[in-house]
Amino acid sequence: MELHRYDIDVELEGLVGETRSVVADWNWRRGAYGHALSLPAYHQLHPSARYGYGNYPCTGLLDRLPLFQRVFDGLRCEKVSFRLLRRGPGSAYGWHTDRWKGPGVVRFQIPIVSDESAFLVITDYDDPERIDGRLSAASFDAFACEHAGHFRRHHLEPGRLHYFDTTRVHTLVNPGPGERITLSFDLVANDWLLDRYPAARAELGDGPPEPLPRPVRMRTRIAWAKSRLYPLRNSARRWRPS
Repeated sequence: MELHRYDIDVELEGLVGETRSVVADWNWRRGAYGHALSLPAYHQLHPSARYGYGNYPCTGLLDRLPLFQRVFDGLRCEKVSFRLLRRGPGSAYGWHTDRWKGPGVVRFQIPIVSDESAFLVITDYDDPERIDGRLSAASFDAFACEHAGHFRRHHLEPGRLHYFDTTRVHTLVNPGPGERITLSFDLVANDWLLDRYPAARAELGDGPPEPLPRPVRMRTRIAWAKSRLYPLRNSARRWRPS
């Protein structure tokens, strides 16, 4: 349930400026789950996930964003995703894990725009069904009483890189009046990553990281073909009852 914080060599003010410029023309409904903006081009991501729904659509905007490009290039390992994620005011993610990201893959995030009231809750549970209901600021006290000893609450500082074990159940609550935008990226673990972020070893286990499979050409073509249907998936989400 630990949260690990790391400094980065890019000024927050510059990242905020680039974020504001790129999201000004972006319709969040176009991205995965209605709250994502994937910044790289498809070829810049690991082939196992470049055509996955979570990266749809890969916009290829990094060429216009020198500071985000610096962050991307400074991560000396393969990338599974590199996205801006938006959490609207007065909202929260459902309880979830991120085990789907694949073997040997580690998730990091850099909050860029965030209200001071936003908070992360990490638990030691491995099944989201252990917790009933979506968390909010109003329901936190009841949750804390029922799950005492099984969680920690954290505030994520804008402009710093954060790591925690996302294979455990967690959520992010944004109770304030403003939106929250964070840079989230999934990295394929290698020696550089484990030397730079040794806390990830607890998530990955002992020994060398399990290699992320590379799909054969036919499977890649099938994934590309399926991605042509993602606009329909986004439309269906808009009509789904909340």
